Amino acid sequence: MPNRNLRAVLAAGLLLCPGQANTQTYPAQRVTLLVGFAAGGPVDVIARIVADGLQKRWNQTVVVENRAGAGGNLAAATVTKANPDGYTLLFTATGVVINQSLYDNPGYSIRDLTPISVAATNNLLFAVNPGNPARTFGAFVDAHRSKSFTFGTAGVGSGAHITAEYVFRVLTRIEGVHTPYQGSPQAVSALLGNHIDLVTVPFPDAVKHVQQGGLRALAISGSERSPALPDVPTFEETGIPRFSSSGWIALFPPAKTDHAIAEGLNAAVNDILAQPDVKTRLDALGFNANRQSLADTAKRLDRELEIWSRMVSAIGLKIK
Repeated sequence: MPNRNLRAVLAAGLLLCPGQANTQTYPAQRVTLLVGFAAGGPVDVIARIVADGLQKRWNQTVVVENRAGAGGNLAAATVTKANPDGYTLLFTATGVVINQSLYDNPGYSIRDLTPISVAATNNLLFAVNPGNPARTFGAFVDAHRSKSFTFGTAGVGSGAHITAEYVFRVLTRIEGVHTPYQGSPQAVSALLGNHIDLVTVPFPDAVKHVQQGGLRALAISGSERSPALPDVPTFEETGIPRFSSSGWIALFPPAKTDHAIAEGLNAAVNDILAQPDVKTRLDALGFNANRQSLADTAKRLDRELEIWSRMVSAIGLKIK
């Protein structure tokens, strides 16, 4: 075959398999991590840790752009519409699955994203003011069998709100009146001032107050106790069997991203999370590094969808 004909056949083959051609050189240009929340928050901070690690690994520019709005829905919808070439990635939190059942129309389907890594996880703390007579979660529940109480969270539809409503309404059957705040710090401040009876907030937002005696933690939502608060029991240890709930921060490209690119991203993030300095930084934020294969990450996402959908349905919460 003449050389010009061979070149034509090879060029045609590359046109027919553009994904394969791209995977051999990825990343060949700037990669953008679109963060669904404001700068300075935990999702943004962890995204920048990962972005820095990827940039050093690839010797390629990796930028973080914040696209906050609608509980993370705005950024997620943007990434689902991006070219699935690995150059536009979503860095977001648990709301990406919660919102699938919470909103009538979140603006995207979770199936239009590919789960790459649940990079960091954390738990919720249920805490009271030290002046509260309840020294255990069981005692708090017993004290409110016949009278209601107020509890604060970072807002309607947050993982903390849904978990608290589920624990109170469904599992313990006591009446709590939800008081939503603009964020966890505001909810914690309200409890410190004795304006509400209890807070349910992510572990990083309250752990220092508990350690310093400003709050009393009654339970942690995870399946295991935290080394930072080893005396605080899990819900199962308080007498609620087979229940745990955790928040997380994860990385997604659009669906139909080439499998080789997805595998490479998963391996790169896992390597970054294994670095001692990264673990130290996550520990300081109150998060646990989480390394999983691509297949296990997909399975985890399916489980999370089922868990949060069940809780949202059980408490009858819906956002139009």
